[in-house]
Order: sequence, then C-alpha cells, then structure tokens
Amino acid sequence: MPKGRLWPLVSGKRSAEVFRDAVCARDFAALDGVLARDADMRALLPGGLREYQSAAEVVAVFRSWFDDGSRISADAFPVETVGTRYRVGWRLRFEEDGCPARVVVQTAVVDAEAGRVYGLDLLCTGFAEESPASTSGIHEFDAGQLGCADGLAGEFRRRMSALPSGDVLRVGTRDPAAKEDLPPLARLLGHRVLGVEARPDGSTLITVERGNE
Repeated sequence: MPKGRLWPLVSGKRSAEVFRDAVCARDFAALDGVLARDADMRALLPGGLREYQSAAEVVAVFRSWFDDGSRISADAFPVETVGTRYRVGWRLRFEEDGCPARVVVQTAVVDAEAGRVYGLDLLCTGFAEESPASTSGIHEFDAGQLGCADGLAGEFRRRMSALPSGDVLRVGTRDPAAKEDLPPLARLLGHRVLGVEARPDGSTLITVERGNE
C-alpha cells in the first residue's frame, strides 16, 4: 500500500489518543481543540441514552461530569483500531477529603481523521463508591455494563495482579457476553474460576481465585 494511504488511519488514531488523554487530564481546552465543531456524541448512561450535537455540547457534558475540583487518578486504556474507527477508554478515581473515593469507567468508539474527532458512541458505568479494601481475602468488583471488548478484560487483569495469591475477586457484570469471555481469560492467566452465577437482577457474578503465577 502506498505510504500516503496510511495517513488517515495514523492521524485518526493519534486524534483518538489526544481525545482520551484530554479526558483523563480534565484538559477541556485540549478536548475542545481535538473535536470537530459539529462533532456529535451518543452516550449510554445509567439514566439512559443521551445525544449531543456539537463540540461545545460534548465539552460541556464532560465538564459537568468531571470538573468538580476533586483529586483524580486516571488509568487510560490503549487505543485499538476497530475497522475505520477507534476504541478508547479510561477509568477515573475521584478523591475528596472526608468522602469515600468514587470511580467511573467509560469506553467509546470514536470516528476520527485528519486530526479531528467528529463522532463517538460512549458507554458509561456511572459513578460508584470504591469498595473498601477487603481484609477477608474476598474482593468485590462491580463492573456494571463493562464488557471484555471495551475494557473489562484489562481492568480484570489489573485487579487480579494486585491481589495476593489465594485471594478471591467477585466480579459483578451486566454484560451478557462476559460470562463466556471472562472465565477463559481467567484460566489463561493461571487463575481458578470458582463459579459463574446468574443473579435475579439479570447480572452475572463471576468468582475467581488468584493463582500462584
């Protein structure tokens, strides 16, 4: 393939990275700068589907979510090419004095080229209080709607790697595919799957014991 024909993909991926990094840094000027003026976003939130029709609206909603003055730490997921689009994601942890830490995970499939992001479909877990550190060897992870294709696999690996050998992680997920995808991944990583349980609310509880590797 001629070198010049690779440029739209390279440029688009870099734009997706800039978009992701701007969100993680809460750099709303950079976020505005990478968005096309008529950029649109469809966001599936815990309260339902929301649509935004311009860069100004997209920046304003990210500002309303994240510009609250709290301290944050961010885990950025790698950008992946999906056909002519790009999958991006991040996990943000918010801390305020005297309050439990809150976490939110978001993933998005982005349309980008020529240095601009012009559309995205976003999935948001919503904000949740971070579970306190377990002293019993059993740890809880409410993954919400997050699936293996959009960030659950990476977050699962990160959490399992932080556990001592023999500790147990209980993963609650509302993604229907996770019950097929997550147990094989756990076994591949050397962990022991203790159970896969359908819960009355339609979610799945996957219980995994940390291996010795």
